[in-house]
Amino acid sequence: MRPVLILILIGIAALSMNSYAQDWYVAINSSQVSVVVSPTNSTYILNVIGEARCCVYVEVYELTYQPLINELASLAQRGVEVYVVLSGNVYGRIPEEEYSAVNELINSGAHVSFNYGYDYVHSKVFVVDNDTVIIGSINPTYYGFERDLGIDLVIGNSSMAQVFAGIILTDYHNESTTQINYPGIVVSPINSGEYLKDLLSQPGTLYMAMEELYPSSGMYSLILTHSDRLVLVGQHTENEEAVNELGAVMVSDLTAKAIVVGNYVYVGSVNLDYNSLNSNRELGIIIENPQIAQEIITIIQQWYNENNTQNQQSTPQTNYTTSTQTLLLLILIILIIYMLRYTLRPRRRRKIPRL
Repeated sequence: MRPVLILILIGIAALSMNSYAQDWYVAINSSQVSVVVSPTNSTYILNVIGEARCCVYVEVYELTYQPLINELASLAQRGVEVYVVLSGNVYGRIPEEEYSAVNELINSGAHVSFNYGYDYVHSKVFVVDNDTVIIGSINPTYYGFERDLGIDLVIGNSSMAQVFAGIILTDYHNESTTQINYPGIVVSPINSGEYLKDLLSQPGTLYMAMEELYPSSGMYSLILTHSDRLVLVGQHTENEEAVNELGAVMVSDLTAKAIVVGNYVYVGSVNLDYNSLNSNRELGIIIENPQIAQEIITIIQQWYNENNTQNQQSTPQTNYTTSTQTLLLLILIILIIYMLRYTLRPRRRRKIPRL
């Protein structure tokens, strides 16, 4: 009897450990997920939101994209419940266009709140009818939709959507979220550091497009464990360290925050830096799906190839220019030395012939 009891206890412990191990990701069927890439098809976000029947919950850093503002205002006028959470703190200051947007939304019947509980509310999340969540790095601004390189996922999953809706409503009331009881949902400052470390600890080739990637994240050592890696970073001065140490490629206008290892995919607003992990409100998702993983790998590879080719083409030209300038400078120095020696050399007196 005792050996059987021991086996049962071991089995329960194994199941518990397996359940805990899967907390950092959630398996999603491909039919439930669509990938949105700005600026290629970012207007798909407007299409999904425009189909809302009962409610839309929004949490974003800035809201100045007029087509989206018009869509949300139109929904509110039709009786759809619209809740919008904006960051009370914005780098520089809140733009005037956003104040205009807030007035338009409130006059249309939408509910708008500024959250001041974090350094920045940096999320980019929309929940539609409590059954669809749009999450990623595409800012609802002109540049976010029409210029920047960002990635969003549109996920049709009601239980997941309701968790995100709950987070947004909590932030709307400027209250605190203490825990998340759903696998794969990444929340700063609650679990983002832990979950992203779990992801980066998985074996396999690493593909990463990360706007901000700084040593303060404490992730460099995990990234370096992947000898096969392809890393893109945004054009920030601090990212030069990532370029030098991790062999990353800088990409102009990159705002994406996406990581793929094996069949695991992270997409969200969390950057790999200390503040993003520990001081901001950030939201993301880690899913397990080979098809979606391959789609995002293809996007990252395309961005890498486009920008790496440009770097390779510009480097020889720079070297050639530098070499030419050095050669010309050397010739000029030699000429100056020769002229100085000729000028300063004592002249021999000409002998006067005797008569």
